[in-house]
Amino acid sequence: MRIVSLSENLQAVENTANLLNDPPPSGYTYGFPVLGAGLTSLSGYDRTAIVIFRGFLQKLVEEWLRCGKKIMPEDAEVDGYGTGPVEGYSTSVDWSLSLIPKARQLTDGSFVQAKELDCSDPAHNTWLWRVYWDYLERAKPNIWFNSDGEVLFTYMTPVYSQPEPFIALPPFLNADSPDLNCWMEAVLWFILLLNSGYAQRLDRCTFCKRYFVRKRERKRGQVYKRGGPSCGICRSESSKARTSDARADAKDRMLRVAAEAWTDWKKSNRTPDRYAAVADRVNAKCKKDIYITTRRSRIEPLWVKRNEKAILARAERNAENKGEN
Repeated sequence: MRIVSLSENLQAVENTANLLNDPPPSGYTYGFPVLGAGLTSLSGYDRTAIVIFRGFLQKLVEEWLRCGKKIMPEDAEVDGYGTGPVEGYSTSVDWSLSLIPKARQLTDGSFVQAKELDCSDPAHNTWLWRVYWDYLERAKPNIWFNSDGEVLFTYMTPVYSQPEPFIALPPFLNADSPDLNCWMEAVLWFILLLNSGYAQRLDRCTFCKRYFVRKRERKRGQVYKRGGPSCGICRSESSKARTSDARADAKDRMLRVAAEAWTDWKKSNRTPDRYAAVADRVNAKCKKDIYITTRRSRIEPLWVKRNEKAILARAERNAENKGEN
């Protein structure tokens, strides 16, 4: 038996990027093949609903990107338990939700508790995992199978299925909001996006702020030392930004060495000129940085004179910090 998710396709990510960037043209709607019925927010009859839906979807995706493209820490799982209903007092179930370390199963069948969760991880304190868990707890997918034994999933918009009221809402929404239908459908779209198999290829350009689909996923653990993700249109801007940042970092290292040399200099027969002595120190310790900033193999005393103000300021700060210690 094979479980089939009809949302597993790259088109789902491309549709999401298009929808995040611009509202659908009049008479055109985006959707997922896995949806048993279309989303009312995107039916095209209510342009206001489309705007609200897109705003909610943007907030979901932005929070997901802020958390490093995950909804909770990798070694975490949701611990949810309910109390009630209480006869004569309450007909509802009150849920208590928290994150706990995920237990890991060893080859011998025993379980080992994972290490303590990192509370500094943005995904630890996000509202995403609460919303995600709460939605799936209340709005179950439709499941059936065919003659080949394939188990298939489809999803109905919660506007039609009318699940129990949601208890986990983001900080910008409350239970009395008239926009809850748009919110529920935005959450459903977000869940289907993350289960498309290609969600990690969705990114937002650092420069034009528009969403785009990468040609391939980023390598696991890859971080941007300079700049950030860029779409095809802004790729040249990204290259310029990386070059500018690299030159700034290189000059910063040169100034740091120059400030130390400025402070260490003592007039002697071997080093009668301070500017020349500082330039010699920088040439000895910053060969690569000199090439990055000047495209030359060495600097002259004139470079020290031109940057004398910045060098003096650093030397004074170094002296103050040394005095405090």
